[in-house]
Amino acid sequence: MVSAHIRFVLLFSTLVGRGVGETVNIVNTNYELSWVRNLTGLDHAGYAFISDVLPGKLVLTQFGAAPFFGKSLVSLVDLAAESHAPLATNIDWPNEATIVDETVFGFKAVIVGAGFLVPSHTTGGIWVMEASEEPVHLTEPVKITKDMNKPFRPDSGWFYHKASLVDMNGDGLLDIVTSRAEFSVESWNDKRGKFVWLEQPKADALSGQPWAEHEIADGPDFIFSLKPAAAGLSSDGTQATQIEACAAEFIAKRVQFISGSEATGYKSRVVDDQSGPGFGCMWSDLNGDGKLDIIATNHLNQNGSVYAYSWDGDLKDEATQIHKHVLATGFSAATTSAGQASPGDAIPFFISTKDHQGKPCIFVSGDNGNDIYILVPMAPTDPNDWTYAKQRLAFLGADVGRIAIADTDGDGYNELFIPAYDLGMLVHYKFGPKSFHTVVV
Repeated sequence: MVSAHIRFVLLFSTLVGRGVGETVNIVNTNYELSWVRNLTGLDHAGYAFISDVLPGKLVLTQFGAAPFFGKSLVSLVDLAAESHAPLATNIDWPNEATIVDETVFGFKAVIVGAGFLVPSHTTGGIWVMEASEEPVHLTEPVKITKDMNKPFRPDSGWFYHKASLVDMNGDGLLDIVTSRAEFSVESWNDKRGKFVWLEQPKADALSGQPWAEHEIADGPDFIFSLKPAAAGLSSDGTQATQIEACAAEFIAKRVQFISGSEATGYKSRVVDDQSGPGFGCMWSDLNGDGKLDIIATNHLNQNGSVYAYSWDGDLKDEATQIHKHVLATGFSAATTSAGQASPGDAIPFFISTKDHQGKPCIFVSGDNGNDIYILVPMAPTDPNDWTYAKQRLAFLGADVGRIAIADTDGDGYNELFIPAYDLGMLVHYKFGPKSFHTVVV
């Protein structure tokens, strides 16, 4: 742990030139970014999540990549005490976590998608656990999906990345929308993605029996995003919910849009068939015109990119023209080794939690590039200008996981909690107004 901390300090010092305590001037803004601390002892820190449901806490998923022997954890991190405790130790390769309040299961819970394409980790699932170090309602995590690995075909099971809650059939119970992938390094196994929803049972939802599965569409495999405020749920809970989703597909190398409901059926539309292998995908009003756009990243060994897609009209209408914008490019893995790629996530956010005027900045994870970036709009109030400044904030010397962005100290400025996978730590930064001691890097 000590050597990892020293390694990080040396790497950070190399970047800023004077030491880990220096601040970074964010271009074209009145803000700076400062390093706060390293939260250590978090082996293979993968994805970080902060929610108002768990004040003062952070949920972290951790996964070891070694076949058969890689250890996995879902941990609850106390940010004030700088301590952590396991929520689950029996989930193989946990990915994204969804944190829910008592209205879903009767207690605060964490829902996790699990599994990955690394050999011996490809049969995953969706798991539910109580969000407590000392659970009383659900003493052990429960898997709500059925294993579907094929006999005599190693590493042929489905794995899952995330779970989103939607009442899909209008029965008043929140179901789970998810994507799953079948993908392994063995050439004889299938490589495909599937968009599905899992129906919450009327009773005993967490008995250990798999929830009924319903297919939505082919294609979405790793990451998808539901458009906020899904329309169509009537006040008495009797109408199927209309959903709209985007997905950056790794296997099919495209960005796809899916819309529809159980009542009307579902339609798919390819947004971009030239995006390359997909990684991240989100909905956000990127240009400040009051309408949601799609932001997506691809995942390449060299020269990966961040894209935005905008349109006038209804995206469900095939006649609606889609405009593609390259926000930034030139993201590359630290080595040319197989399986290394960049960028990871691109997350729009406002530095100030009290000022959401104009366009957001965009945090970009370098993933296997071992670095982090911010994209800053160069014309913050012009909706027709899609020009961004690409600024590297730090080289972490470790694979960068899914970051959590939140204002945990209540000062009105967001903070970053960044999993540094190979160093086994969370790196904590905070934004604030510019001061006289900032340095430009």
